[in-house]
Amino acid sequence: MSTSTGSTADGLHILPRMQKSQLLLTLVIIVFFLLCFQTLAQTPDTATIRGRIVDQSGAAISSAEIDVVNQQTRFKRTAQTDSSGNFGIAGLPVGGNYDVTAKKPGFADAQLTNITVVGGTAADISLRMNAAADKTEITVTGVVGGIRTDQPQIGDLLSERQIQETPLLNRRITYLPMLNAANRPAINQGDVFMNQNLFTTNGTGRRQAWFEVDGTNAVDLWGRQTIFTNLQVETLQEMNVLTSPFSAEYGSSAGSTINMVTQSGSNKYHGSVVANFRPAATSASLAGFTPDTVTSGNQLTSDELYQPALSFGGPIGSSGATHFFVAGEYTWENKESPISSPIAPGSFEGKYRDWMALAKIDHQFGQNNNAFLRLNADHFVDTNPNGAVGGNNLPTVDRVFRRNTYTGAIGDTAVITPSWLNDARFQFQLASPITQFDPVILGTQFVVPISTGGTFTTGTSQSALLLNRQYEFNDTVSTTRGRHTLKFGGQVIHAHNGGDSKEFGGPIFLGQFKYNTCTDVLTVCESPAFLNDINNVQSYTQSYGNGNYTVDDTLWALFVQDDFHIRHNLTANLGLRYERQTFTDSTKNFAPRVGLVWSPWNDGKTVFRGGFGIYFSQIVDNNEANYALTGPTGVFNYTANPGQIGFPAEVADAPLPSFPAGAQVPLRSLYIRPGRAAYYNQFFPTSTLVGYQDALLSPYTEQWTIGMEHELARNWVLSIDYVGSHTVKINRPLDVDAPTPFLRTQPNQVRKGQAANCTRPFWVWWYNDHGMVCDPGEPTNPQPPYALIQSDVNDGYATYHALNINLNHRFTQHFQMLASYTWSHAIDNVDPDIPGQNPNDPNFTGREEIGPAIYDQRHRFVLSGTYNAPFKISLGGVATFGSGLPYNITTGANNFGDSGATADRPVIDGVVVSRNAGRGEPIYDVSPFIERPFALGSERVQLRLRVEAFNVFNHANFVGYSGTWGNDATPGMGFGLPLTGITNQLPARSLQFSAKLTF
Repeated sequence: MSTSTGSTADGLHILPRMQKSQLLLTLVIIVFFLLCFQTLAQTPDTATIRGRIVDQSGAAISSAEIDVVNQQTRFKRTAQTDSSGNFGIAGLPVGGNYDVTAKKPGFADAQLTNITVVGGTAADISLRMNAAADKTEITVTGVVGGIRTDQPQIGDLLSERQIQETPLLNRRITYLPMLNAANRPAINQGDVFMNQNLFTTNGTGRRQAWFEVDGTNAVDLWGRQTIFTNLQVETLQEMNVLTSPFSAEYGSSAGSTINMVTQSGSNKYHGSVVANFRPAATSASLAGFTPDTVTSGNQLTSDELYQPALSFGGPIGSSGATHFFVAGEYTWENKESPISSPIAPGSFEGKYRDWMALAKIDHQFGQNNNAFLRLNADHFVDTNPNGAVGGNNLPTVDRVFRRNTYTGAIGDTAVITPSWLNDARFQFQLASPITQFDPVILGTQFVVPISTGGTFTTGTSQSALLLNRQYEFNDTVSTTRGRHTLKFGGQVIHAHNGGDSKEFGGPIFLGQFKYNTCTDVLTVCESPAFLNDINNVQSYTQSYGNGNYTVDDTLWALFVQDDFHIRHNLTANLGLRYERQTFTDSTKNFAPRVGLVWSPWNDGKTVFRGGFGIYFSQIVDNNEANYALTGPTGVFNYTANPGQIGFPAEVADAPLPSFPAGAQVPLRSLYIRPGRAAYYNQFFPTSTLVGYQDALLSPYTEQWTIGMEHELARNWVLSIDYVGSHTVKINRPLDVDAPTPFLRTQPNQVRKGQAANCTRPFWVWWYNDHGMVCDPGEPTNPQPPYALIQSDVNDGYATYHALNINLNHRFTQHFQMLASYTWSHAIDNVDPDIPGQNPNDPNFTGREEIGPAIYDQRHRFVLSGTYNAPFKISLGGVATFGSGLPYNITTGANNFGDSGATADRPVIDGVVVSRNAGRGEPIYDVSPFIERPFALGSERVQLRLRVEAFNVFNHANFVGYSGTWGNDATPGMGFGLPLTGITNQLPARSLQFSAKLTF
């Protein structure tokens, strides 16, 4: 049932009673958890230290005192071992190393120092305490760089130092997950004007990454492409990239889970000031074009960047219980796009400006309670989004993109008893706007073809203003009962979003004049006298209808997770999660998780692991824009020529105040929501449609893994894992009133649109109902009001198989390294989250559409690391090598006759070529850095000078290729050639310099 409210296409404004009762029941259950189980919990930003203490004979030592102290803040927690010698201290803040001391009369004190814990995990300690004069034996697992012996999850932990040392273009933290080869760039699959990098994982789409910051959701439910409020590098304490998160704590995604923990202050004041810059003169040009051959504004010829940043933290007061941390960053970037139009040749400088800020306060109320408050904001503006200006597009059609996001989060960790703890989070997120396209010249558009070449265009009313508000509450509860470590909890995220128009701005409510070709000089063609003369106008077009929408969507979930320690070296992980997204109609979203971890020699050096889980995916809220703006009461364009109804008497009469009286509404294309037959039946009989669903369903993925992890030597860990997955019910746009099949066996076979329309089920019904016959040769008047009727259909499926190999060397005094390799094969019948995924024939979307996924990169290898050389010099970088990506091969024509609903593929050797049959060239990128610190008076005050080179060998890395074969038996000119510009190729060589003052 829909949860859309406000001005929507289907006119349904009230949340159905069933959904209200489900939501109420969920809230009651969660409140019950909070009131009855104020207990031991752990979110991804806190950790646990647990263990067992025995004497010389192996007998348990009970009532031993365990002290855990944070070196950075002096935060202290104390526990005692039980009758079995076990202890556990949960809810520990991640920042800073810990010292653990065990005391028992008659035994020598045992102390372990510099334990670095990992958010959302447990560090296991085994202590054998001897008589006062003897040595204590200690075994530790589950710490940073160590092997996990209790969870089957696959991924990589990036420490603060590793984050700081990794070369990041524009200092974007979303490049960090790609240090793991299982994550792949997706620049040709989404928006390039965002201030973050997009990537795909495990055969899923670019909208499938789930971001967590300090135990709270950081995902934008409206568009689901990026982090809701971005963070700068200095704010990160750690980033845990889970490519297969098996715990039932995680959901609403089939891709990676990115857990980020932000910095906290310490008992000493500390901070940094950074100056980062990338001069345009040190950058190479993108390959494949020159300023004279550009076709779009994404073909940049210059890109310069300046980024100052600062951070500062420390104690508040002298008690040591309160600490603060603040940080900020400003980005100043100019990008030049050549204009090839003979009307105004030259370059257009797009300006990108961004500022980010974060403030965080941590307070310890006592040994058993600590809390934090975090406020952060991100504001950016781009004056040439997605290359709107450049090539033949003049600055007069430019639109400015804006996005302002703000987040406030409160977290509380309370220890009620030694074995029970409660961790709660509340968050408010505001995007005002989440997307705004603001025309530089807002008004009626004038389009004048020039006889000497080019087209003069000025003005546009294609604007967009969309907002998003998100409210979140989550609570996780855990406890240890014998050999069971139990976690259970719930999460509620409510999103209220929408606004005017679609993401890029669709309707032209203020009208558009298209002129006859101007044969005069340019100054005359652009003059008010020419533009205001209605006799020069060839046609007038204006949009009418409802152009706004509002969505209220709630994602809620309940989960329980039991890590059952069958033996000291064998753990079974059993979990169950239930999810509900009220924007969809799915109600049976039960997601079981099963895992097994075995350490055969019980030494923490070798584990075998495996697991199975089901993961449901969110349907993004901005799908409502299609239903609202392209529904029966949505927006349509009406075009009139001179002498026709709706053609203005004067240019000044535009825009017209309403749809012209007496004019016939043009033939329209619709996009309708599944499950709304009762509503749409007032416009047309939905019973005539083929494949129209009675519900909008959530896709889900079945994922399984099996692998091992082994400590080869001190600080060297090798992991080898097989990952498989099967995704079903992928939603895709599909023509549910499709014409009859048009089977092609030879090149140049084309069916006219009118002939195709006459075979549409709705058209057949309409003509029969009106006692008329459809003319396949020419349109008649009257005719059916709708041609194309699309809807979201859950008939997509995908499979993925991969071998992941990771060799990790933990940071020591001189060296850190991560070598990550993935062989994989991704196959599907539709690519999730990719625009324009239309089939060759909408009547056949099964095996006929099976092919490699658009992100099917068979081989990917990433080598990253740092080496501390003599003379205090640090060297390192990131090297990436990957095989080529697929691309679809099409005719570039409408063979099927279903305009806008098919991607017609050519006939080669008597058969239609398979989907995504093209394959691009290999990709490689080497990005080194060199850095040296200089002490300024003392070692606590240092100036670090750094040089980074991205794509140092300037290899032309193309990810987009021209797949237009043509309609003939042989390919046309340009087929298979790489496409150019920042949407189709990775960056060319550039040098980035930075100076960082730390104190």
